[in-house]
Amino acid sequence: MHEGTLTMTMMFDRRSLLAGLSLLALPAEAFAKGAAPDYPALQAFMDGYITSKKLPGMSIAIKRGSDPVKYMSAGAVAFDSDVKVTPESIFRIYSMTKPITGLAVMKLIESGKLTLDTPVADVLPEFKNLTVITDPKTMATAPVKTVMKIRHLLTHTSGLAYGIGRGPLAALYNKNGITPGAREKSRQPGEEVDPITSLEDMVQRLSKLPLDFEPGTRWEYSVAFDVLGLVIKRVSGMGFYEYLQKSFFTPLKMHDTDFVVAKAKQDRFVTEIAVKDGQRVTVDDRAKSPFLLDRDLPSGGGGLTSTAHDYIRFTSMLLNGGELDGVRVVKAETVKLAGSNLMEPGVMFGGKNGYGAGVAVIQPGGERPGEEPAGSYWWFGIAGTQMWVDPVNKFSVVCMLNEYPTTDPVQREVRLAAYKDLAAIKG
Repeated sequence: MHEGTLTMTMMFDRRSLLAGLSLLALPAEAFAKGAAPDYPALQAFMDGYITSKKLPGMSIAIKRGSDPVKYMSAGAVAFDSDVKVTPESIFRIYSMTKPITGLAVMKLIESGKLTLDTPVADVLPEFKNLTVITDPKTMATAPVKTVMKIRHLLTHTSGLAYGIGRGPLAALYNKNGITPGAREKSRQPGEEVDPITSLEDMVQRLSKLPLDFEPGTRWEYSVAFDVLGLVIKRVSGMGFYEYLQKSFFTPLKMHDTDFVVAKAKQDRFVTEIAVKDGQRVTVDDRAKSPFLLDRDLPSGGGGLTSTAHDYIRFTSMLLNGGELDGVRVVKAETVKLAGSNLMEPGVMFGGKNGYGAGVAVIQPGGERPGEEPAGSYWWFGIAGTQMWVDPVNKFSVVCMLNEYPTTDPVQREVRLAAYKDLAAIKG
């Protein structure tokens, strides 16, 4: 990762029906219409993690220019399984949900239903009388002086925080059950309140708590994209998932991207591991995962599951200016704006870079040797998934794995390997 690690059962219905339409277990070659270049450095990177038993399985998808998508996968869906990982294996993508939610908001802006500078309280009246912490030691508060805008939610500059963060609000969020990525539906041992049950419930609880800082003044990872799920719901007049499905998943043929893994797809779901006391252990068994349960709280900040096949279709659309296979889902101008720095002047991400609609944006001077050039944008998931879009080289890579949290330098290594291969291809 660029700026240091950021520590972060349904009956058959409309979603289960998609299982019958999905591409199930087709080999990667079935997707290619021609020969794609080889990526030996990426192959070696991936094989190294699998043969050393650091990870049970991994899947990578690469799109460059007009070349067909290149897929490579290795290993199995779990250490104790013989089911091989393929481009259609389903991974928890956690915060890699954010770029999708971000573009969903940008689509509403494109349609004229919102602007970047629309006050959030215009859509969410619950946020009309916010306060802000004036003294972190005493937790003294005062009314906010700055209007929170949609751009502040999109760029993590809203003043909201995360229960997984280190700031003064983390404990307060957890105490109030504001843990939108969690999937429990009943109070857990040690918790003082019941889990949030809906996006409306989450926003109502947030509105009673102070902000960490005045909106627009600095970057802090937060529940903002979960709040945007309710913004999308109210502005579009549709359910959050339904809006994502209509806007992106159906037209882009992302048939396996959802907030829940349907029973018909469970055999393709991977087990999530972690490193504890130097050992690789299971932390979310694919056969008993809460991701198999339907959820009343679709987390726009970290709730989606997806595949390398699906997500590379999303980034290929971005790389192609909002269109894929002759189907346009957003305008080219919208894609360009979403992948640009949307923060207030003077605010930076990681000291040198910008932040767009759920993506870090590489600015001149913020590049790292052997990685993406300025103008590229990227994001990741806490269990190791990552994506980036490089408009300069017309290059995008999606890497899927599930180790929570990622302890190995996967996110840096995959970039270095990808750009080593790119340099060789370009000669």
